[in-house]
Amino acid sequence: FELHDLALGRSRVCAVMSWTGRLLGSGWRRVGWFGARSSLLKSATAIATAYTVSSFVRKRRAEAFRLGDADKLTHNVYTDHKLSKRELRFLEYASIEYDDVIYMSPMDFIDSFTRDTPRERIYRRVLKETDVKKMLGNTPPLRKGSRDLFRHLDQGGLISYADYIFLVTLLTKSRDNFKIAFMMFDDDDSGRVDKEEFMLIRSLMSSLRSTRNAKKQHHDQCQLDMTEFSFVVTHMQDRLFTGSDNYSIAFSKSEEEVKREDTTILLHLFGRRGRESLTFDDFMVFYDNLQYEVMEIEFREFARGKKKISPVDFALMVLRYTILDREEYAEYIDRMADRTAENQGVTLEQWASFSIFLNNLAQFSTAVRLYTNADMPVTKAEFARAVQCTCGEKLADTVVDLIFAIFDANDDGKLSYREFLAVMNDRLHRGLKARNDRGWTWKDFKRCVINEMSR
Repeated sequence: FELHDLALGRSRVCAVMSWTGRLLGSGWRRVGWFGARSSLLKSATAIATAYTVSSFVRKRRAEAFRLGDADKLTHNVYTDHKLSKRELRFLEYASIEYDDVIYMSPMDFIDSFTRDTPRERIYRRVLKETDVKKMLGNTPPLRKGSRDLFRHLDQGGLISYADYIFLVTLLTKSRDNFKIAFMMFDDDDSGRVDKEEFMLIRSLMSSLRSTRNAKKQHHDQCQLDMTEFSFVVTHMQDRLFTGSDNYSIAFSKSEEEVKREDTTILLHLFGRRGRESLTFDDFMVFYDNLQYEVMEIEFREFARGKKKISPVDFALMVLRYTILDREEYAEYIDRMADRTAENQGVTLEQWASFSIFLNNLAQFSTAVRLYTNADMPVTKAEFARAVQCTCGEKLADTVVDLIFAIFDANDDGKLSYREFLAVMNDRLHRGLKARNDRGWTWKDFKRCVINEMSR
């Protein structure tokens, strides 16, 4: 909830109390002395209900603030739920606003995967319709896609939050997993995906609305006409049971209109008129180009103009974004420095093979489940064979040696899969594992009502 709703809530409760008072007054006037007791009982019930509802709203708002409203204020964003880690990462790097919706540029997206912090800026760029049309007009079609597409577009494109999730999925899943995703997009089983089918899945993701320029409606009157009562009841139901509050902030476009807006990804995949349809092979061209571009940018950053990255730099890349405390992190780096020589570098091709292995980490984990369940260490040969069987890529002996230099705690030539998989899973997802926070439910509301009425 927005902070200004705290003050707005008092106004609404006051309005309900005013309406209750009118009921009480009308009860005395209309039914006279003989009906006064019945009217008084009904009015008292209405007052108790209003108090209970207002108490529930206050508690929910306080809980919502504790669960992340500070993040919403920091990023000037409106949502009806707690911001997830992925949403926070998107908001940290997104540098564009258009029609009160927050977008990334293509380079913002690359930065979110290859930089530890976003580039310095004061505010997001607020674009006009003419700017957006000109920007999107420069989007190349898929047949002209390349391994430097995002770098070429730089700041000249729009990537919505739904696009961002789609791209993140491509970068963290294997080809086999993406084949399943393609089948989900292909609603009519034609072997091709058109724009409408793609939009159907894409529309399940909400946009992130900016509140910096949104019009906020404040209510200072503590009065309520009887004709407005139906609206207030409906509005309170929305707030209590769906968490939405379209009454407090007015946006220029509806959520449905925003989801239909063209973006760089839509135009690149389906053409400017949206009439193109894509086969799985077409999608894989885009998938491969994206994978290579992100992997190459990260490699070039650590290579510093050289053809190889050093063993310590390889360890830094492997441990990047992992959830480790300082002592654990330092221990891994020290192992690598002590056990390797400077000439044991990793080439771009070898790093590419390792990146493909990371995308197949789920399949690899399944293949070695027997070892992990029994907590059995494995040798380098067993490790290399498991990798090749699950992802079809043979890791270079140098890469295998460096992995064991990091994760072989006893330096006995054996690796603990459990520790290795936990750290690599963090690396794959850039430390952005999804939360399982439980939202407010009807049971929570009933418990709150019982607690208040029993006081």
